[in-house]
Amino acid sequence: MFPGMTKATQTTEQPPLPAPTSHETVDELVRLSNRSEVPLRNDFLQIIEDDGTRRPGPLASFVSAGDQRALLLYLLLVTKASAGDFEVALGAPVWARALGLWDPTGKSATSTISKVWLRIERRGLIERQRRNRLAEIQLLREDGSGAPYTHPGEVKDRHLKLPHAFWTAGPDDDRRWYEVLSLPEVAMLLIARSMADGFRLPFEEAPAWYGISADTAARGLHGLGTHDLIEVAKVFKSAPLAPQGYTAEHHYTLQPPFGPKGVRSAASRRAAGS
Repeated sequence: MFPGMTKATQTTEQPPLPAPTSHETVDELVRLSNRSEVPLRNDFLQIIEDDGTRRPGPLASFVSAGDQRALLLYLLLVTKASAGDFEVALGAPVWARALGLWDPTGKSATSTISKVWLRIERRGLIERQRRNRLAEIQLLREDGSGAPYTHPGEVKDRHLKLPHAFWTAGPDDDRRWYEVLSLPEVAMLLIARSMADGFRLPFEEAPAWYGISADTAARGLHGLGTHDLIEVAKVFKSAPLAPQGYTAEHHYTLQPPFGPKGVRSAASRRAAGS
């Protein structure tokens, strides 16, 4: 005891609080978004030119590079930043903890997150600057053009909505969907969310439309089916010149918590004769 300090005034240093878990950090970022879904322009998946031609959007570069970490960090940024002034200034350890990359020193996490932000920045989706000792991340338009970001719903641009269940729910109490789904499955989930129920996706068109190989698209949809997140209906069509006299098409509909969306696709309506 120091001189002059009585037992009544003596204090005991309390142990530091345990760091929030990855899930608690994600939950707080989602809560602060003040939305139930993440808005994302369809241009992130596929850019449709004025003459109607299609070309892949920035999603293709994440998939071709196998960069699932960067895709998740970008989606988490959009979740948080799209609800406010389209920018976020948080310490790298916060983002690292959200993605399960935290280490006790924080040094490795800071370096890792900085490298991931750089990869996203090089895709023309964000710009970075320093605010005090924090990295301020500013959203840019989802097409990778480097144009300023505007909320797609407010300017009536075509966009998908990714339910927050992607971050907050999962197949069991210990795992969330963002942790469980593979990169092809996340990519196809985003594409499916941009479609109506009962959509068709000829795998041979996936490279031209989305910059994703036919094999990757097939693996992604099959994986979603394995997780009971998508339902496949085989629809038979008359084809007198086909060897069997008919052809079969696969129509896909997302299942809870990501669907159905309640909107039937044109292919589904034609198959039903309506």
